[in-house]
Formats: sequence, structure tokens, C-alpha cells
Amino acid sequence: MIARKSVLIIGTELLNGALGYVSLFFITRYIGPSDYGIVAFAIGFVSLFLVLENMGYHFSHIKKISEGKDLGICNGTFLFSKIGLTILLAVVVLTSLLIWKSVLGRGFETPEHEIAIYIILGYYVIRSISYFFEVTFRAKREIAKKQIPLFLETLVHAGATIYVAMAGYGALALAFTYVVGGIALFLSELYLFRGNPIKRPSKQYFMDYTYFALPLILVVISATIMNNIDKVFIQLFWSSSDVGYYFAGFKLSHFINLFTVALITLLFPTYSALHSNKNLKKIIHLTYQSERYISMIVFPMVFGMVILAEPATFILLSGWTPSIPILQILPFYALLAGLEAPYQSQFLGTNRPKLTRNRVLIMVVVNIFLNLVLIPKDIQSLGLTMMGLGAKGAAIATVISFGIGLYYSRSCAWKITGVKGNWRVLLHALAASIMVLFLYILLYHFGYVSYISRWYHLLGVSFLGLGIYIFILYLLKEFTRDDFKFYLDALNIKKMFIYILNELKGK
Repeated sequence: MIARKSVLIIGTELLNGALGYVSLFFITRYIGPSDYGIVAFAIGFVSLFLVLENMGYHFSHIKKISEGKDLGICNGTFLFSKIGLTILLAVVVLTSLLIWKSVLGRGFETPEHEIAIYIILGYYVIRSISYFFEVTFRAKREIAKKQIPLFLETLVHAGATIYVAMAGYGALALAFTYVVGGIALFLSELYLFRGNPIKRPSKQYFMDYTYFALPLILVVISATIMNNIDKVFIQLFWSSSDVGYYFAGFKLSHFINLFTVALITLLFPTYSALHSNKNLKKIIHLTYQSERYISMIVFPMVFGMVILAEPATFILLSGWTPSIPILQILPFYALLAGLEAPYQSQFLGTNRPKLTRNRVLIMVVVNIFLNLVLIPKDIQSLGLTMMGLGAKGAAIATVISFGIGLYYSRSCAWKITGVKGNWRVLLHALAASIMVLFLYILLYHFGYVSYISRWYHLLGVSFLGLGIYIFILYLLKEFTRDDFKFYLDALNIKKMFIYILNELKGK
């Protein structure tokens, strides 16, 4: 069932990614990097404060429900926490803007930058409350109820984005499309949540939530900073256009990470349930299997995106050539995050949140330091000359940070449980390398890259690379008949519809 639910997540996220690309296509064609950069900056700015609406309580809610605690009290306690934290988020963001303008006497590059922040803040307020439903669905492993509203949000947002782009509106209208999508998300999740109990919050439950969340507060703070500080630094030291080029490359690279997210969504509550039953053997087996399947899927996607970065940029990003080096570097972060994901889910599910905290703290310190060294040309206030790599420097900093995070997680897993990692990952790396070598010779040595001018050409070359990859794995006896049956069963459309209908009916 984990496989089928993972496929549902991946399927809906693929649709979301496709819709996201359609939105991005119209943005690159009709709006341009400057206005897009304004919205990306606003998202990055507000996102720096999103730790305030989480504070680790999301993890606590999943943990307690998966352990079999009273659902109604869990829901009441978590909802009380979410409302309070959402109010805190709005107050802190507005206060910070007031201090920035009135106390420090600073401003923004344009008035639209500030207004966009207010609009995006409105979206995140809606999104924050919506997380109450989404996290509860995830904790109960009701994946259909979790994914359908997310798809609806993306669909509505994409439609609004296309309208805004075709009508010739600018950055502020583009920012409002997020609010429209957020409203669709909230209403659909509210409808699907009906029938779930919400009881009066419990002081004891709140203390239990807080105790588990405390080590994770720094995780959320650090992860939030690391995921958004690069965009803020690029805006600070370069321009809105550079933010737009980087954000476009980031969105395509992040698309690969959807496969990792799909499995993580299910692994954490599954590990937690196994841990409560003291089933260590099953936990170790699940870790090895998860690592293998994530690696098998992510390796060809990352290597393929790197070798096809140039034609992908011209076709998918309307020729935004500054995004090419981003697509040649940043996808490796998705690979490193994927290989590390089973171990982080294991740490959380087995009550070791401090290991997750330590990993992210190390990563964020490295990330901020590298961003300051690699992005700006100089820091005039300190009289320092830096590397001046701009958006490319931000991509390098992200990849190095995730590499260090992977090393830390693997080291901890080996010391605690003796898990050394799945050696089959090396076979996937070898097969992906051979695939890239073949594509490089075909496209660049023989010059066939010039013939890739349409999206279906790009898709065809991608499928060719995938075929080569699977064939190499078959020769290495890594892709077996059992793997084929596994994927075939997980992709069975009839069984998928039966599962979705049963879940929506509450069965």
C-alpha cells in the first residue's frame, strides 16, 4: 500500500509540476524576469518567517496520531496551536516591515516589492491554517484527501496565472494568483475534513507536542532560512531579474524532489508506528528499500536534467539562458536530499529529533557562509571582495550544504544502528553515468542537440535516456522481474481508483 500511495503522491505532483511548468511558460513568455523576480523575492522574504507558523508542531501532530493518541484531542490541540502561530506570523512580518521602513529608514527597490510582500503574506496566512487539515491527513496516511486539494490549488493557481499573463498584468496581479489558489485549497480541505473529531485542547497533549517539537524548532528555523536566504541575497547583491532566473531554474530542479517528498510523506508516520511496536528489524529493512527505490528513480532524472540543461532552458524557459548553469548545478541537491531522506524520516520516527536538528544546523551555517562568499561581488560595508558568482554561487552553496547533510546523516545511522547504506546506489550511479555519456556523444559530438526544438523532442530524448538507464540496470541485474511487477502493480489504474474512492468514502 505504501507503493500505491507513493504513486498517487507522485502522480498528483507530476500533474502539479506540469501545471506549474505551464504557468512558468506563460510567465517567461508574457511577463518577464523582473516582475517574476519581484514575486519570487516576496515569497522568499515572507518564507523567512514561516518558521513561526510551524515551530515543529507539524512533526508532533504526525507523531502523536501515528502512535494512536486520541484523534479529537490531537486535532483540537494542533488547531489551537496553528491559529496562535498564524497570528504570530502575521504580527511579526508586519512589525518587521514597520521597523525596516520607520525605524531603520530603509525601503525597497520599488513600491511593488513591498505591496507584493503584503499579498504573499495573505496567501501564507491562508496556507498556514490549511496545514491543519493537510498534516492531519498525512498523519492518518489518507493520501488521497491530502493530494486532491493540493492539485486543485495548483489548477486554480495555474488558470489564474495564465489569465494574468495573457491580460498583460504585472507583478502584483501575479502575486494575487497565489491567494486565489490558497482559497481553493482551504475550501476543498475543509470539505474533505468533515467527520473528523475536534475536541477541546488538552494541556497534557500540548506539553507532549511541545516536548517533541522543541528540538525541531531549530530545524524549522534553519531549514526555512536555508530554503529562502539565497533568493534574498541574490536580490540584495544583484537584481530582481537574477532572482527570476534563479527561481525558474530552482523550480525545475525542485520538480525532481517530488519523488523524494512522496516517500517521506509516508515514511515518517510508518516509522513512528513501527517504532511504537518496537519493530526495529522492519525499520532497517524499510530504510534499505526506500533508499534503493528513491536512488533508482532520482539518479537518471538528475543526470538527465544536467545533460539536457541547454535545450530544456530554451524550450521550457523561453530561452532564459542565465538559468542554464543553474540547471547544470542545482539538480544535484535533489539527488543528495533523496539519498538522505530515509534516514531523516527514521530519526524522527524513532524519537531522535536532535539528530535532525544537528544536521540542519550544520547545513544552514555552511549555506549562509557559502552564500556570502559566492553570491556578492563585494561587501562594501566590510571592504571585502567576494567571488561574485551570483545565482550560480547560490546553487553551488545549496549543493555543498546538502552533501554535508547527507554525510552527517549516514554517519549517525552507522553509529546508532550499524546501517551502512545500500550499496546498490553505486549501480544506479554507474548506469546514470553511462546514460549521460551516450547522450553527450549523441547530442554534442554528433551535433543532434540542434534538432531538439520542441517539447516533444525533449521528451523523446528523455525517454531514450531512460531506456538506456533501465537497460544498463538490467544488464547489471539491478532491475529485475520482481521490480517490474512491483512498479506495474503500483501503477495499476484500476486499483488506484478503488483506493481513492474507498478513502474518500471513509472506508
